[in-house]
Amino acid sequence: MLAVANGQFECLNYAHDRGCLWDESVCEYAAANGHLECLRYAREQGCPWDLYACEKAAKNGQLECLAYLHDNGCPFDESTCDAAAAGWHIDVLWYAYEHDCPWDSATCRESAANGHLTNLT
Repeated sequence: MLAVANGQFECLNYAHDRGCLWDESVCEYAAANGHLECLRYAREQGCPWDLYACEKAAKNGQLECLAYLHDNGCPFDESTCDAAAAGWHIDVLWYAYEHDCPWDSATCRESAANGHLTNLT
């Protein structure tokens, strides 16, 4: 996971070529740290993902990774918007909202706590 978290594409490729097992956390680490090349590679090689990849991308303001995830069918839910609001990533929050990602009272609470409540109107 360290290779993915640090964006070490060659190390990820090397490990995968030698049979290293991976799971959803590979996509989560890549998305959380903004390593789109690693995220794409992992997905192209059949690595699974889940909504936590979107949540972690949103939490860290990784809009490009979130857009890739969404455009390629990775699910997202209220936790994506909540994470974006908690991280003060209004551009990410608006992207999610504009792409029909639901939000809830926690999203509003996080936005208000961070001084961004006016952005929700």
